[in-house]
Amino acid sequence: MVIGKRLQKRRKELNLSRAQLAEMVHVTASAIANYENSISYPKPDILISLILALKIDANYLFEDYLKDQMVLTTYGQELSAEEKDAITKYRELSNKGKRFVRTVIDEEYDRMQHEEWVVFPCYQPGERNGDAAFLMTPHPDVFRVRRENIVDGMEYCFQIQTDRYEPVFKKNDVIALAQQPVGENEIGIFSLNGACYIRLFYRKDGVIRLRALNVMDPDVEVHENDRFECFGKILGKVQGILDS
Repeated sequence: MVIGKRLQKRRKELNLSRAQLAEMVHVTASAIANYENSISYPKPDILISLILALKIDANYLFEDYLKDQMVLTTYGQELSAEEKDAITKYRELSNKGKRFVRTVIDEEYDRMQHEEWVVFPCYQPGERNGDAAFLMTPHPDVFRVRRENIVDGMEYCFQIQTDRYEPVFKKNDVIALAQQPVGENEIGIFSLNGACYIRLFYRKDGVIRLRALNVMDPDVEVHENDRFECFGKILGKVQGILDS
């Protein structure tokens, strides 16, 4: 209910005509009509006079605005006109009608969850082994991705938990991986003598080097007797929900 309608509702509750209210706040009856029909808005001094004359407080007039701000803060967006209409009608239903509506909503939401979301294992770095290396956690969390956001070829995910890979990846980014070999100048997750690295694969003169994604970390050279394997090729960042 907009401010004008609340003014009108309160005026009628007090059995005041527009002319009577206008006389009390020293404006014309047509001005009161304009306020009530949301054609114009009372100036601050007149608004205070209206609040005093109608024996109300500002919270009564601005209740809808405050509710909208609370919704905006909680959900990051305002309710649409359709959503507001649905809520208004829901409140007028009987308890039996409300239970039926909630049942339909729950069933449709469950159907959407199963059809539209796909689950992938998501690993995270464990204990760090030096500045650039880390140990892989053995047990992955669950990462849910909407079908339209799935990166082609992805088989599992990994969450970045440091800023050492900027500007390529930022802290808390989730990256999609495929269990396949990494080609020249491609990025992957590698294990070298038990320590894991997120690096670019580079080979020169028969020598494999893992190139850092930033200028802070030195490249890592792979020697002949090293234990070296590729955990997966990084396909890019992916959007979803992590269930930890």
